Amino acid sequence: MTPPLLSLRPPRPRDAAALQALVSDPEVALPTAAIPHPYPPNGAAAHLADLARRGATGQEIAFAIIDGPDPETGSLIGMVTLRLDGKGAAALGYVLGRAWWGRGVMSEAVRRVLVLARDHPEIARIEADVMVPNTRSAAVLTRLGFTETGRARADFPARGREVEVRQFLLNLR
Repeated sequence: MTPPLLSLRPPRPRDAAALQALVSDPEVALPTAAIPHPYPPNGAAAHLADLARRGATGQEIAFAIIDGPDPETGSLIGMVTLRLDGKGAAALGYVLGRAWWGRGVMSEAVRRVLVLARDHPEIARIEADVMVPNTRSAAVLTRLGFTETGRARADFPARGREVEVRQFLLNLR
């Protein structure tokens, strides 16, 4: 399969409108731990500002997924984040607009982020939790070499409750 034409770059404040539209879709938001639904007005601008703050302090690395090979002219279609815990682990999170599902975009974007993560000595392993019914997300992780390590109940703040998740791990070192 030919990798989709996409590029990665740090998210920018001007991405707020595209991100707002993308995560306002309930099909995109509801399988995630962090994206509330309905999504609040101006929530994307606040989220991008928070990502910038966490990035500046070394707590999180964020990537905007851009449709097309040129990160300056393409449109934001998704995001990938690595939240560092300071103990060698990074929690992987990602979201993709529904119009791009089933095209290999997320697999390619996460693959590229994993290549970049290997250059960060503070990241020894990457962890991800996936809601049990979210088979597409689990397939992305499995395809990229993550191992399913078990199931657990995890707090999903945006859902206001705990949900059962499949836990995945990828050791980088």
